[in-house]
Amino acid sequence: MSTERSNDSTRDAGLEAFIGRCHEAIIQQSQGHPEPFLELWSRADDVSIMAAIGGYQVGFEEVSKLLTAASKTQSFDSWSAENLVTILGDDLAISIELEHYGRHTDSGEEKMSLRATQVYRREDGEWKVIHRHGDILQPVEAKW
Repeated sequence: MSTERSNDSTRDAGLEAFIGRCHEAIIQQSQGHPEPFLELWSRADDVSIMAAIGGYQVGFEEVSKLLTAASKTQSFDSWSAENLVTILGDDLAISIELEHYGRHTDSGEEKMSLRATQVYRREDGEWKVIHRHGDILQPVEAKW
């Protein structure tokens, strides 16, 4: 198993391309179109999500319901990802990123950042999303 930064040339090209597809699909997800992101998920019973809106879902049907509802109730004008680290194994991989969302409202521009972790599994030679965990990045003053 190796740990890579997103700009490391030794990173698996197939995984790199798949994460790029995930990024494009998350942009669409954040603009009311969940289908492209859902297409990248495994249909296995063990898929799961812990979304920023709270709770958790297990199984593709439940994950699909949550992602569809979130996509239809939240809309953003901009999205970008900042890769912190990617961990790559033979058939499992993890990306840890900060996702930055923005939208314009009557009161000005609103911004939000998520701490996002996605887990991928190679199924029949193709990468699939099997888990997503995202929560809102909060400024914290450590007091130790």
